[in-house]
Amino acid sequence: MKKSLLIFAFVLTAALAQAQEKGDARLQLGGEFGFNSELFGLNIGAEYFVVDRISAAPNFTIFFPDYGSASNLNVDFRYYLTEGILQWYGLAGFTNHWASVDFGSSTITSSTQGANIGAGGVLKFADRLAFNPEIKYQAMSGGQAVFRLGLVYFIN
Repeated sequence: MKKSLLIFAFVLTAALAQAQEKGDARLQLGGEFGFNSELFGLNIGAEYFVVDRISAAPNFTIFFPDYGSASNLNVDFRYYLTEGILQWYGLAGFTNHWASVDFGSSTITSSTQGANIGAGGVLKFADRLAFNPEIKYQAMSGGQAVFRLGLVYFIN
């Protein structure tokens, strides 16, 4: 009985496994929340596998502050630890945050840069769709933890 269950589990895993191979591409749309800034934003991104298991994942977020405007550009590199329906990854990258506040006759703008480090996962629930939760730390002028939840579309 144990042997049959083990064989069944192996066959099921092999049938559902999908590798992250060079040339694969994905699109992502979701929400992002910065814990220190307490800002929520709309995030759009893409992912391209430059080699097997390693991808470049640029994404852009527009935040909705009470006053002014804010946005964030991230260029992250992900290393996938697992394959299949649930794909875990670690990430490292670069972030640039812009903010501006208009005071009638003058506008104050700022731009800060830093590094990203974090982890996330891709959980497939359909043939070409998946959820993508991610948590990362942005090391820039005080730094902050960021949580992002997105919907991923597999292009190929």
